Amino acid sequence: MSINTQQIAALLARWAVAVEPFWYARADEPEFGCYGPGYIHWGVQSNFNYAAAMATLADQPGVDDPDHWRSRALSALRFALASHHSGNRNGLNGGRWGHSWISMLGIERAMHGVHRLAPYITAEDRAALRRVLISEADWLLHHGHRGGHRDVIADLWNSSGRNAPESNIWAGALLWRTAQMFPAEAAAPDWEERAHAYFINGVSVPADAADDTIVAGKSVRERHVGANFFPNYALDHHGYLNVGYMAICVSNAAMLHFDMRQLGLARPDSLDHHQRDLWAVLRRFLFPDGRLARIGGDSRVRYSYCQEYLLPSLLYAADCWGDPHALELAQRQIDLIQQEMDASPDSTFYGRRLGWMREANPHYFTRLESDRACVLAMALNYAPLVVAPPPSTESFEASVAGSWLEAEHGAAMHRSATRLASFSWRAYGLTQAMCQPPAHSDLAEWQFNLCPRVRFLGDDGSQPGRHRRLLRQQTESFDGGFVTCGAVMEGVDIRVDEGANCTDQAITHIAFAALPDNHTCLALHRVVAAPDRVGYTVEVKSLHLNLPNDLFNGFQRRIHTQTGTHVLSSPVAAAGRIDLNGPWLNVDDKIGLVLLGGGNRFVIDRAPQRRGGRYASLLVDEICMEVEAQTLRRAPGEPLCDAGFAVISGVDARVTATLTGDAFIFEPADVRGVSILGQNGIRYALIANFGEEDATIEVFGKRILLAAGRAQVATEIAHHRRGSLL
Repeated sequence: MSINTQQIAALLARWAVAVEPFWYARADEPEFGCYGPGYIHWGVQSNFNYAAAMATLADQPGVDDPDHWRSRALSALRFALASHHSGNRNGLNGGRWGHSWISMLGIERAMHGVHRLAPYITAEDRAALRRVLISEADWLLHHGHRGGHRDVIADLWNSSGRNAPESNIWAGALLWRTAQMFPAEAAAPDWEERAHAYFINGVSVPADAADDTIVAGKSVRERHVGANFFPNYALDHHGYLNVGYMAICVSNAAMLHFDMRQLGLARPDSLDHHQRDLWAVLRRFLFPDGRLARIGGDSRVRYSYCQEYLLPSLLYAADCWGDPHALELAQRQIDLIQQEMDASPDSTFYGRRLGWMREANPHYFTRLESDRACVLAMALNYAPLVVAPPPSTESFEASVAGSWLEAEHGAAMHRSATRLASFSWRAYGLTQAMCQPPAHSDLAEWQFNLCPRVRFLGDDGSQPGRHRRLLRQQTESFDGGFVTCGAVMEGVDIRVDEGANCTDQAITHIAFAALPDNHTCLALHRVVAAPDRVGYTVEVKSLHLNLPNDLFNGFQRRIHTQTGTHVLSSPVAAAGRIDLNGPWLNVDDKIGLVLLGGGNRFVIDRAPQRRGGRYASLLVDEICMEVEAQTLRRAPGEPLCDAGFAVISGVDARVTATLTGDAFIFEPADVRGVSILGQNGIRYALIANFGEEDATIEVFGKRILLAAGRAQVATEIAHHRRGSLL
């Protein structure tokens, strides 16, 4: 498998023409130019990305007017170098950039293209590049800090302000790069040693504190500052389980790896510290079309930024670790980029989904566009350097099958060819579940998926999770699946104009299990208003399956029910809801839903605007059991949601229609249970104790002691009527 470089070059050529309106240069200084607004700091990063992309484009065979694009690259680079703190001019917002924990990132992402300009730059350009690299390296060596924390930092939890795996890696890369490019500098040995410290504390885990392995002359434990990753490589970056930044960490190692090979310079022995271990986990969070399966959600634009930097990571995985599927995944990611550009009327990458942003926020729009252009240029520069691994004897899905668990972080996943099931208690916004065929990434939208959505008066929903607090969770895996149970406080620390405030207004209880039949998940939702106060809800949605309905699925979904098939075309002209009576529903003959308690109908909530994520980047329909979107006064202790249901991945409408289940009635009242016949012929029950006291109950003729705050899965083999616990 090889990367289609002609396809990539054609994409870059189309894009370069499309973004010409975002180019800025003064008429009296054409040698200095800038792509985008050029503001600190992402504006500077975007300009660097653009310079690298245009330098690479200019060298492609058959490109129209290569001198024009090379001139753009040189002008952008010169402006960036001149407006650094060590330079002699200000940027477009009146300030200078550099000397921060993130300032070297733009340099790192641009150097693959800057090397293309070597035959064309002047002695003055070389001196400016040297000046900036040395200035940044010296700042890291003597003054480096992130926030209020100096030098190399690390911590498992984002809340400490010290979780910094990605910036440790790109800081180390800048230091190492500068030392190799300018070895005669007196500080070069110090830059190298500090680079090793940053790399060892990039993908760092708790076991490193006692690791005597010698790397670059010292044991791992001697350089170890702290763990940034959990033992099974969960990452609590930006305060949630951040699959995207796992990819960012790999990408920065990839850039230095290939750049050093491209220049014939030495690579550091510490660069790959735990990178292979991280990749072994990260690849399990990839759909087979190259899209990230973000089981912990995403705080930004869907299918962008972190997704882009998976591309160099895949090339690194193929070259360094011999991943036999990596190049195929990379090509499929490029095909997704092609699909989106072809759908954009202006030939930008995001013109269809984010056209509004082009006018409303050109600063962010040009940033997102430049990241995609930059990684495509990386693919052109790095792909020829990859030593392609031999083909695999197993499919990609077979290579990523099985369970993954990070119990302390409250995250679990089980994957097979027919189902990707996951739950995360510390996702973006806290609770998030998934149950879908891994072959269809277009079905995935993360936020509060398969979890209750509850908002109280004063919460506008713009900062998911801000008004929620995780109370407890227990997550366990078993052969073929997992089970989890926990609780979240809703309506936390809310202010209402003018002068009112309220907190701790309801508790959401969730139990969720991936059953060992490779298809089915069971869920229990219970939301109860606080017993000692009155609150006002503005939104309550139960079940809450997010259903993307955008360009990647052709703007159409087919919903099968017992009353017939309903076609959902998008976008719709106005917000509205569709009521569908009956106990089951199937989406596109790919995902089935069966109601097991709390109702006998579905409600599809539709909106004309994109509402996937903070930046409204994906059209999403929401399949619920109940939707309440008006302001309602809630009595103390009032139940707001009490539901049980099954999600069945990889089944069609015919199979879904045959499935039936039960809801159990227990004493005490805080214990809930539902059951269904699995696709393997075994009947399963999910039972959960949402109360504060242990309870003894009977399921399938077997008495079970169920601890407070815990859930279990019970089984009954139909032919033998034999009960057991998983």
